[in-house]
Amino acid sequence: MADSYTCYRLMEEATALGIDLQLVGIEDSYIQDGIIYNSGKILHPCDFVINRYKIGKLREQINALAKRTYNLSDAFAAYVNKYEQVRSLRSDAFTIPQYILSTTSCGYNTIVSHLGTSFIAKGLESSMGKEIFLIQNEEDLNTIRTQFGSTKEWLFEQYISESKGKDIRLFAIRDKAIAAMIRKSEDDFRANVALGASVEAVKLTPTMQQIVKDIYDTTHLDFVGIDLLFGKDKFYLCEINVMPGLEGIEKASGILIGKCIMETIKNDFSNE
Repeated sequence: MADSYTCYRLMEEATALGIDLQLVGIEDSYIQDGIIYNSGKILHPCDFVINRYKIGKLREQINALAKRTYNLSDAFAAYVNKYEQVRSLRSDAFTIPQYILSTTSCGYNTIVSHLGTSFIAKGLESSMGKEIFLIQNEEDLNTIRTQFGSTKEWLFEQYISESKGKDIRLFAIRDKAIAAMIRKSEDDFRANVALGASVEAVKLTPTMQQIVKDIYDTTHLDFVGIDLLFGKDKFYLCEINVMPGLEGIEKASGILIGKCIMETIKNDFSNE
């Protein structure tokens, strides 16, 4: 996290509001005899923690120091998983792509029989476009089997060709959409900013607001990124991101989302 735009934006906005927000790296932390150390110093109880690390006992124990956790640890741990997302999230405003959960040992022909000759392979807890592959033939599937092994689980999904190289990213604070942008890539089927996609602000619509509300009603996540694919009749849900970055959406929309996040947290404590 040493170069994390998002973490430092949150710290910047926290300072402006008189909040002492510290960056705690998992790789700089350890637990001994029930005491948590970060960079050689004991971590003491605190008012809140903002989760931006995926899994592990260290994260759980750091969460236990706080009066409040954003996003809640159990929800964070559940919805970082892409299978849990497609299994649980529903809305009249989007469609879930056809999918199966399996390993590459399932075999190309079996997957094709469910999803068609081109499909997407997603690592279950990947981010920033990593472990996302377009599989167009058996050789492509064999390539990821060789790279990741035959026992790794994947979410295999229907390929939405209408959305090739473009998608919508929504940023939500609880049940309200704060900003939206379209991400476009000229030379990749993925549209991640981390992979060089361009961004442009788009106007929030009632449909987008409905999607945000429906996802919040299920997940109760405080801060979330929602990625939508373009379909013929309605959006497809690509995925939600439980630790969304701020750089692309802030620059595209002109909205200081880091400020909105920290003001939300401050208001929670002010209203106690």
